[in-house]
Amino acid sequence: MVNLLELPPEELKRLLARGDISIAVVGLGWMGLPTACLLAEAGAKVVGVDINPSVVERLNKGTSHLDEPGLERLVKKHMRSGKFKATTKIEEASSQSDAIVIVVPTLIDQSKKPDYSAIENVCKEISKGMHKGSLIIFTGTCGPGVTERITRSILEKHSGLKAGEDFGVGYSPLRAMGGRALTDLQNYNRVVAGIDKKSLDSTCAILSAMTEGELIKVRNIRTAEATKLFETIYRDVNIGLANEFAIFCEKAGIDYMEAMAAANSQPYSHLLIPGAGVGGHCLPVYPYMLLDEARSHGAKLKIVKASRSINEDMPRHIVGLAADGLKSIGKSLRRGRVTVLGISYRPNVKEVRYSPSFELLSLLKRRGARITIYDPRFSCDEIGRFGYRAEPTLKKAIEKADCVIIVVAHDEFKKLDARELAALMGRSPVIVDCTHLVDSVQAEKSRAIYRGVGQGIWTK
Repeated sequence: MVNLLELPPEELKRLLARGDISIAVVGLGWMGLPTACLLAEAGAKVVGVDINPSVVERLNKGTSHLDEPGLERLVKKHMRSGKFKATTKIEEASSQSDAIVIVVPTLIDQSKKPDYSAIENVCKEISKGMHKGSLIIFTGTCGPGVTERITRSILEKHSGLKAGEDFGVGYSPLRAMGGRALTDLQNYNRVVAGIDKKSLDSTCAILSAMTEGELIKVRNIRTAEATKLFETIYRDVNIGLANEFAIFCEKAGIDYMEAMAAANSQPYSHLLIPGAGVGGHCLPVYPYMLLDEARSHGAKLKIVKASRSINEDMPRHIVGLAADGLKSIGKSLRRGRVTVLGISYRPNVKEVRYSPSFELLSLLKRRGARITIYDPRFSCDEIGRFGYRAEPTLKKAIEKADCVIIVVAHDEFKKLDARELAALMGRSPVIVDCTHLVDSVQAEKSRAIYRGVGQGIWTK
């Protein structure tokens, strides 16, 4: 095994490119598998570790389990070349690797408290196989202080080794989105920190092999952890502000999109587009990690908390728009035929983690609506496994519907025509647009009742 901490960074890079550095990537999900493939592409010998045997089996056959552009090609290429293999055995992989990159999820529990159990369990297993000179690189998002306070102590306790003396610890939070993970990982700047200079230099040398972006070194891991939370919560807060403005516009008879465009002509205004809520594995989760740490320091972070509340309440607001539209034509959600277009957490990805669509569907179900779903990224069987009825085509999904709720702005929905929608739907149809894809004036001219997030032009 190579002691990375004793190598000059340029020598480490040379050895990695030559295939003399072994790296274990623990966690082969949306970010872990692209990370493993890019490291193999850079020359490293990579062993990917995942607790799911079916994922490991598929990968070893050269097939990706993720619908991510470009990933299947790299999996196939490096499985064939022998630079990449997959296993379920964490201890064995860590014992055979010079560096271990941990890419496992950090979640929140039902009470919205951070759940770091997955990374804690992984660290226990890694510590059984790690050796003197190992470099552990954490990439998951967590509260400032968690990497050193929790995970470092687990590694030390179960390995008998001392961080900073016997092994190195680096931290570099991931910056990438599903649907463009390879591109983002290769091109985005990355924040990097280490427990000491050797850890920092070695971590930078490895990451520089897989990214063309700038490596931004910060003074300690706690700062790097905060950086990731701040950049994510910044977006959540601004979406919350947009949603709050949108609700005001609905009541005041103002078109938010028109007001937003005019406001953003001022160079310091960057208002965002409102919608049905916020989904994905980042924005609905990470604010609670910062709020948890803030409590321990006696800080309240009122804006962060308020933004979460606003964004989480948007599905309920959408149901209210649908109910209001139906009421205006003498109908109600109970027994109403409601078609929901889109269940992904964002456009053009086949991913539903924390998607606001599911809270919306749950609320509609509780109100007694007869629900049909259409999402071009999912088959009817896949949607059926979520417990809902689906149709294979857009036309079939909206035929005779009393209300259509457009939740996700998939490319396939961008050509939606209000007249065609109204013609296919039931008598006096209701269109609820969370995506700003449908022309509200055209909808009203097509005998449809239109309700849109932030669209107050219907208010008299």
